[in-house]
Amino acid sequence: MSIRFEGVGKAYPVYAKPQDRLLEWVTRRQRHRVHVALSNMDFEVQSGETFGLIGENGAGKSTLLKIAAGTIRPTQGQVTRVGRVAALLELGAGFHPEESGYDNIRFMAALHGLEGSAMDAFYEQATAFSELTPETLERPVKTYSSGMFMRLAFAAATAIDPDVLIVDEALSVGDLNFQKKSLNRILALREQGATVLFCSHNLYQVRSLCQRAAWIHGGKIAAIGKTEDVVTAYEAHERRRYAHLNADTSAAAVPDQAERQRPVTHASVPVKIMRLTIETADGINPAQVDTFQDLILEIEVESYGDAPFHIGFSIVRPDKDNVFGSSTQFLGARPPLRGVGAHRIRVKFPRLPLLSGEYLWSVYTLDDTGLQVLDMAELIQPFTVLNQKHREFGLVWLEHEWLLVQ
Repeated sequence: MSIRFEGVGKAYPVYAKPQDRLLEWVTRRQRHRVHVALSNMDFEVQSGETFGLIGENGAGKSTLLKIAAGTIRPTQGQVTRVGRVAALLELGAGFHPEESGYDNIRFMAALHGLEGSAMDAFYEQATAFSELTPETLERPVKTYSSGMFMRLAFAAATAIDPDVLIVDEALSVGDLNFQKKSLNRILALREQGATVLFCSHNLYQVRSLCQRAAWIHGGKIAAIGKTEDVVTAYEAHERRRYAHLNADTSAAAVPDQAERQRPVTHASVPVKIMRLTIETADGINPAQVDTFQDLILEIEVESYGDAPFHIGFSIVRPDKDNVFGSSTQFLGARPPLRGVGAHRIRVKFPRLPLLSGEYLWSVYTLDDTGLQVLDMAELIQPFTVLNQKHREFGLVWLEHEWLLVQ
């Protein structure tokens, strides 16, 4: 066991006006309401395990991680931690804006209880990992851009080899190269046996990294167990929630047809999506496809470096429900793609088993681990499938056999 939550809860007093806090203290009469952020958190994360936390904004995930890290105390219950804990919560928390980058790294080392040669090693590793110039590190951190600040904060937070690493959306900030570097650092710590408590809205990363997960909803555990079971339950909840949104809001959230047909990519990416086409016997990019018709998906990308990469796709319903997705990462022993220049890859769907409905494509380029998204083009190239020769209904046709039992 690395972290154990026993009946953990957290509540905050909420005052209608700032002066109510003073009046409450003077009069000894309650002038606040209580907001319960967490209640009855009771689970443990095993040593060496990568454990995921998922849930909508405001569910209580960040509060739980802060309690796990020890930066705030629970209102009730207790948390047991084993080993040295490093947390990537609000990057840069504890940094002094008036002090230099060098001094803030020394402060972080002191907070970890390091001294002598251990502090020197921490200092050297953090400055090297940040890739900031000596001139930059000599300046007060209040003069840093958000990207520079993030680099220094991540470097200082991971310059030790922790027994427990707590990560809250840390892979969603910074430029793509540093995101990749940060991901590799987290993977390296995991390979060394560190326990990882990982919180992210990127369900693909949660599925790929975590052995178990918990879905937090309204400050309570809605589901806990194997990652695929928990993520599937959360996705079903999100689909139901999406279906109940106002029709106008839903329409505004989904791009119109002209927008869908144009891949939207990042301004500067190492592997950029250039074109997507679908091909059937009826031609290129047909608006209509028949059930059981052969279909070929062709994805063209442009690589600007020699780093290895993968290509992924998914077939998506207009309500953003993924029908099917795959990636070159799943080809087993086959190495990733690599090399400067254009790359084209074709995916053949013999006798496409989709039944009647409207569908779109989402396409991704991924790093060599298949975890970091380099570029994306989502909800593009809409097409309609018509099941004109059969009467089955649903999303896909499944092989089946009727048996008469008398």
